[in-house]
Amino acid sequence: MDKHKKVTMQEIADRVGVSKYAVSKALSGKSGISAATREKIFEVASQLGYLEQKLGKRTQLIKQLNEEQSRLVGILIPNIRSQNRESGYWGRILDGVFKGLENSGVASVLITDDVPDNFHKVMRPEGLLGIIGIGLIQSAMLVELRNIGVPFVLIDHEDDLVSSDSIFMNNYDIVRKQVMYLIGKGHTNIQFVGDWRFARSFSDRWSGFKSALQEHEIPYEPDRDLLSIQPTLAISNLELIARRFKQLKEGSLPTAFVCANDKIASLCLNAMNELGIRVPHHTSIIGFDNDAEILEQFPELSTVNAEKEVLGIKGVEMLFRRLANIYMPYEKILLQSDLIIRGSIDAPDPASVYKSSN
Repeated sequence: MDKHKKVTMQEIADRVGVSKYAVSKALSGKSGISAATREKIFEVASQLGYLEQKLGKRTQLIKQLNEEQSRLVGILIPNIRSQNRESGYWGRILDGVFKGLENSGVASVLITDDVPDNFHKVMRPEGLLGIIGIGLIQSAMLVELRNIGVPFVLIDHEDDLVSSDSIFMNNYDIVRKQVMYLIGKGHTNIQFVGDWRFARSFSDRWSGFKSALQEHEIPYEPDRDLLSIQPTLAISNLELIARRFKQLKEGSLPTAFVCANDKIASLCLNAMNELGIRVPHHTSIIGFDNDAEILEQFPELSTVNAEKEVLGIKGVEMLFRRLANIYMPYEKILLQSDLIIRGSIDAPDPASVYKSSN
């Protein structure tokens, strides 16, 4: 595509086969457009470079502003699904972002609402250098940011409709390493616990889990209930955990569980304690995040040391790289992490594996 050629909404409309009005509504996040049509409009707009052309205009605007006025970065962390300053996971990422911006001498503003209309009520987009998004952010907000030409990077999230720079832990490879370790200890009846649809990081962890089992030709029949467990204290979620582990206790208990994160591992451990299932005597368990809050309750939990603060610092570096190279291809950075093996894992002992006769 010729980056100097201006792309219009009419061109997008002609490609998709809809009206210019429909394109305008879709790109502004307004209702009245079907999900399929909206997705097609986003796809074509991205292919033609329409959204990226907004970034070019934005760069020229920033150059015209007084330096003091423009040196402000928005930190977008919607207050949903425990995405807040108090969280042992998200709070540490936020600390890293603050540290990275402070070291760069750039001021910041915290934004906890990802509704486009509300954003415009409280923010002056022209005063923002860019935005660092943390966690789940709705597509409509990302489309709006791209529309008004505000550069952004995403930490622990990526959007199927709006391409952008993003940064994650290397979830796939480290969970493969988890499973390889369990296999090396003699485990062949292993289950994944966590709703892989909850977040992209969960999906990557589940994919890594399945890949390691497949590589070793170990049969795996996914447990539908275990794949529905979310890292929340919702009554329905707690009831599902309690019910499923009671059924497993009365039947054949897997010798090991790989949990999507430490929060889910803690929910499983609480259910096991109530049912008299002892770890690692009857089964082994491993989490993900090395969450200090969870470890206060379960200090023996094996886990993955997710460098949460580093995610935030690297997110800041990524934004500044984008600002300096506005037309550079989007990046996806994966940070490596380490296994932390504690007392929640042991080799399966046929004499101690929990069975209904116990």
